[in-house]
Amino acid sequence: MKAISFLGTGKYNTVIYYWQNKEFKTNLFPEAVAKIFEPEKIFVLITPTVEIQSRGYIEELKKNLGSLVEFVSIPEGKKEDEVWRIFEECSKIVEDGDELLFDITHAFRSIPFIVFAVAIYLRRTKNATIRQIIYGAYEAREPGDRVPIFDLTPLLDLIDWLTGVEFLLRRSDATLISEKLEQIHKTLWRKKVSDELPRKLESFGKILGEFSKALHFSRPLDVMKSATQLLEAIEKVGQEVERWAKPFAAILDQVKGEAKKFAYDEPELLNCENLKKQIELIEHYLEKGLTIQAITLAREWIVSLVALQKSAENWLKRDFREEIEKVLGDAAARIRGEQRYLPEWFSQFQKSEEIAKLWDWLTRLRNDVAHCGMREEALEAEKIEKIAKDIPKRLRGILNYNSRR
Repeated sequence: MKAISFLGTGKYNTVIYYWQNKEFKTNLFPEAVAKIFEPEKIFVLITPTVEIQSRGYIEELKKNLGSLVEFVSIPEGKKEDEVWRIFEECSKIVEDGDELLFDITHAFRSIPFIVFAVAIYLRRTKNATIRQIIYGAYEAREPGDRVPIFDLTPLLDLIDWLTGVEFLLRRSDATLISEKLEQIHKTLWRKKVSDELPRKLESFGKILGEFSKALHFSRPLDVMKSATQLLEAIEKVGQEVERWAKPFAAILDQVKGEAKKFAYDEPELLNCENLKKQIELIEHYLEKGLTIQAITLAREWIVSLVALQKSAENWLKRDFREEIEKVLGDAAARIRGEQRYLPEWFSQFQKSEEIAKLWDWLTRLRNDVAHCGMREEALEAEKIEKIAKDIPKRLRGILNYNSRR
């Protein structure tokens, strides 16, 4: 483990720093870090001001810690470019996969705030494990000049929650939240910090993850099924989330509202209600910027609409859907002036011409996306997003609410 510590310009009194069942008497907290937490190396970051005003403390640490300590010069952190230089200096210290301890006890001015950003940065870019962020709380000293060491790592945990929440709310991506819930459940059971432990957090995390994956893989039937399961799970897990996953508790009602839009007890039963749910899902995709999923599902929606009018019980059979796709392709070709045979059952549909036009439009749009722009006159991504916003309105325009259920 590497420890990253700081030195300031204050006057440091000798006290007894303690952590759990360990303690050490010193005036310089990096020494307490060395004795209590036993890192393999301590990097003490010092600003130019510190190098001048705290020369005596620097020499004292060199004398007491020897080769264990290494001093690293950093800027004051007053300007944006100086903040990035602090990032760079920390990056030089840390190698991929390192285990780190941050000590902000003697950090100068705004440095503690930068430390949290650095910790997140290193964890993401160098796969570093942040073992702890600690603070020797001199202002909380007790009789006998005993000073507790505070563990500020939970603040870093809060940032993880905020990142996960943002992913979920902006893109319906529950990957981080799901992993966090399962991790908390397992950690609490492993440590057994109290007699009362969570029972449903892990399973709830898995259900939430399944719901998210179904959304992103554009699986409407799975979305409806997992949304129903998610609603049931939310009703049972509320108290556990409030106690052990409080940052997530704040958006639990939003998750519930989202799941309620798509929940459907019989997703494999094709009827108008099912098709309405799928349109709502397409709208959701467009709101979250998941345009490819919206386009892909919209094209399949047309096939399902025709299946509802022709033979709803066969709507998920591959041969049946391929037959409908062929008929739709022929109908679209006739709209373009080509000679194609259409079966009588399709010509008798209400809005059959509108269905053919919409199929042609969606197929061209889907093909443009599916071929990744590898064709002449491919649409720009921004243009595709703009065009796709019209999909829900056009689908609702051809939905025949009098179709045979």
